[in-house]
Amino acid sequence: MNTQAWRYYSKFYEGAHRPLLLTLVLSTGQSLLHLPILLLVRYAFDDVIPSGNLPLLALIGAVTALLYLIVGASTLYTRHLILTTSKLAIQRLRDEMLKKFYTFSRTHYSQADRSRLHTIMVQDTERLDIMTNALIAQLIPSLLSALFLSAILVYLNWLLFLVMLSIVPLLFVVSRSLGKMVRKRIHIFHRSFETFSKGTLFVLQMMDLTRMQSAEHFEIERQREYLEELRLTSGRMAWLRTAYSVIQSTIVATMGIIILIVGGGAIATGIMTLGGLLSFYAAVALLKPHLDTVSLCIPQIIEGNESLTTLYDLLETKGLRPYSGTKRIEFTGKIRLESVHFQYKDRPVLRDVDLNIGPGATVAIVGPNGSGKTTIANLILGFYRPQKGRLYADDHPFNELDIIHLRRHIGVVPQDPIIFPGRILENITYGRPDASIQQIMEASELATAHEFIQELPQGYETFVGEHGVLLSGGECQRIALARAFLRQPRLLILDEPTNHLDRAAVQQLIRNLKSPDSAPAILIIGHDMDIVSEAQYVYLLREGCVVAGGHPTAVLDEEGLWREPLDSKGTVREHETV
Repeated sequence: MNTQAWRYYSKFYEGAHRPLLLTLVLSTGQSLLHLPILLLVRYAFDDVIPSGNLPLLALIGAVTALLYLIVGASTLYTRHLILTTSKLAIQRLRDEMLKKFYTFSRTHYSQADRSRLHTIMVQDTERLDIMTNALIAQLIPSLLSALFLSAILVYLNWLLFLVMLSIVPLLFVVSRSLGKMVRKRIHIFHRSFETFSKGTLFVLQMMDLTRMQSAEHFEIERQREYLEELRLTSGRMAWLRTAYSVIQSTIVATMGIIILIVGGGAIATGIMTLGGLLSFYAAVALLKPHLDTVSLCIPQIIEGNESLTTLYDLLETKGLRPYSGTKRIEFTGKIRLESVHFQYKDRPVLRDVDLNIGPGATVAIVGPNGSGKTTIANLILGFYRPQKGRLYADDHPFNELDIIHLRRHIGVVPQDPIIFPGRILENITYGRPDASIQQIMEASELATAHEFIQELPQGYETFVGEHGVLLSGGECQRIALARAFLRQPRLLILDEPTNHLDRAAVQQLIRNLKSPDSAPAILIIGHDMDIVSEAQYVYLLREGCVVAGGHPTAVLDEEGLWREPLDSKGTVREHETV
């Protein structure tokens, strides 16, 4: 058992000590109520029934029924307290995990198995919830009841109790041996389930790739192997858990038979009365469900403990966001990179890069694929931290800034626009649910999206499908632009804007952006020289270095790039007419 994980988990129960203590008190009270019930049973059989006092027998029955009703009501209330407390703790844990996900750096996510993270968040927290319920609502009350019932059994007949106790070593050995096997099977099952979950996500996310490659048969066969493995591991685990419970129950039932035989002999020899045996046997009958509950809970607790360890390891994972400053500024759009070096692992990407973007200025970065253009955008967004050099926003070092707050003033439209399943309106207002209809339409008009949206049968209520599959690439890009404009950014980053928009549309877009009084600074990343010509200043990157900078006409003429797109090697491609 991972004691550190359990200590960490206990923090989510802070402030819940009073209801938990109350549940223990109530569970103890329920157990104590069994004593008068058992004494009434013995009194009824030893004295009342032989005397023929039927009114007293009826009274004893009524009192016994009332005591059982009190026990039942107390059990329901205890259950309510436990569920309220445990569900709140699980909610807090899941909330902590969500926060943890947002502290991971982009480098961490680029290397992480996201489908496994999804499985941990969904499946392992659910298993922990089940374990917590089994532990607090079932195991602990059952153990308390078993303890008090054992004390009652000692009081009723200590010799029979010793006979019953002789079976405990066997229970302990079986529990210990099978518990290790169950733990091992559960671990294997969890890994198989993760593989199954990852495979299912792959099928759903890569459906188009599979069809384009005519790989349906290959993918079905591959997933079938995962399903077969899951069937075997889950079946073995379920069988072993059942065997564990059956063996435990059989041992407990055998204990009852032994007591009946020994007690019957005691009555025959006059050592014990019939009422004494019946009350003792009734106590054993009350004890048996609690012992069964303990045996049933142990596999759930073993499985939950495995999940708790997995969750704790994730929550303790390092890979935090690159910056942890707290200063908030009224960002004007001014960005400066100073002698920036950056590399992914051992692969250098940027070397000694200096770059300036002024408030309201339009700046472009051009260069071949792999020259580091998009990396600069990611550095400005604070997704990464340079190994050398510094970044400044309005002359404030990134080290000092609250990067999340800074990003609120930056709009980004990536090469491939991110569109999630839902309505057009939901996609535009993501991150700004409080935006008014007027603001949404203004942002859409700036993005040249309002016209095509209005022509759709359901307008802004139109569903876009998975990744915007029901819309064209250009329409998706316009929606992504409208989402960025709705933030009223002070800096707008357009990464390869002509990927899905023609040149005329991008030129119109830039003219729209320059018209407002509070026009944002614009950073254009691209290959298309016609679009780059809209900038006031251009930087040319090659192999991670700025090799030229200045007015677009001067730089592009000097480099021989004017009106010619760059190929992946940084040379001029022949101009194509489409």
